[in-house]
Amino acid sequence: MKKQKLFLFSILFVMALPVSGQFRDKVNISLFTGGSAAQQNGNNQGYWYGLYMDYMIITTDNFWNLGLCTLASQTGFKSNDLRSNYNGSNFNLGAGVTVGKYFEFLTNSKSGYFGSNLLIKSNQDTGEGTSIGSDGVLGKYSMTQKDIMIAGELNINILKRPGLEGLEWQENIFPRSQLRLTFQEPISSQKNSFWNNIPINESAMWNKASYGAEFKQSLYQIGSYDLLTEPKIIAGYNYFKGDKSNWWIAGGEIALKKRGWDDFLSVFFVVKQEFGIYTPNLNSRQLVLGLNLQLTNLK
Repeated sequence: MKKQKLFLFSILFVMALPVSGQFRDKVNISLFTGGSAAQQNGNNQGYWYGLYMDYMIITTDNFWNLGLCTLASQTGFKSNDLRSNYNGSNFNLGAGVTVGKYFEFLTNSKSGYFGSNLLIKSNQDTGEGTSIGSDGVLGKYSMTQKDIMIAGELNINILKRPGLEGLEWQENIFPRSQLRLTFQEPISSQKNSFWNNIPINESAMWNKASYGAEFKQSLYQIGSYDLLTEPKIIAGYNYFKGDKSNWWIAGGEIALKKRGWDDFLSVFFVVKQEFGIYTPNLNSRQLVLGLNLQLTNLK
C-alpha cells in the first residue's frame, strides 16, 4: 500500500496558511480548507481544513513583532485502482513562536514585511485498505503512525508603496510580490501496521520530512475605494523525503483585501506535477482548489 499518497495530500494545506502582509492586527485568525484530485483517476481524492492563530505579544515602535502561534488541521485521502483501495486521515496539532519586521522604506518605491514562524507539531496518520498480495490473495492492511515534528517558514513580502509623487499611475500594477520557504523534519516517530490483523514487524517508518518554495505575484490591484481585488499567479516547488519525489506547482489566485491591509479572503487553483525520475502513476498530476479566510483583516 503506497502510504506516501496520503502524505502528499496531507501537506497541501500548507499552501493555505496565512501570511503576514502589508498591515495586521496583534491577533491573526485564519480558517483554511480545500480539496484535491488526481487528474488521471478522479477516485483518488484528498481534502483538508484547519485553523491557524497567532498573537503578537511584543510590538515595538520600529515595527518588530514577536508572538506565539498555534495550528490545528485535519486531512483525509482515499484512492483505489484495479488491485487496491486505501482510506486515510491525518491530524496535526502544533504550537510555536512567530516573529516579523515591517520596513516602511525598503526602497524609494517599496516597503516590505519579513516574517517567520517555528512550530513543534504532533502528527497522527491512520489508514486502512485492501490489496491483492504477491500470492494473488486479497488482504487487509491497516496502520497508525505518530510523529513529533519541527516545522517552519520564512515569508518575504515586497509591497509597492502607495501615493508616491509622479508614480500614482503605477500604484496598481504588480502591487505585491511574495516568497515563502517552508520545511518540516520529524524528531521522533512511532508506527504500528498490520496485514490481515497480523503485525508487520518489518514495516518501515515513513519519513515525513519535506521542503518547499512558493512565489506569488499580484498582477493588478482592482478597485477605487476600500475594497480591492488582486489576481495573482503562483509558482512553486515541493520535495518529499519519504519517496524522494519532486513536484512543481503552477496556478493562480484571486484575493480580496481592504486597502492598507493583508488579504481577508483568497481562493486559489493550482496544478501539481511530479517530475524527475519516478515510476509513472495515476497520482503524478494533481488538481488542487483551496480557500483561506482571515477575518481579522476585514476592517
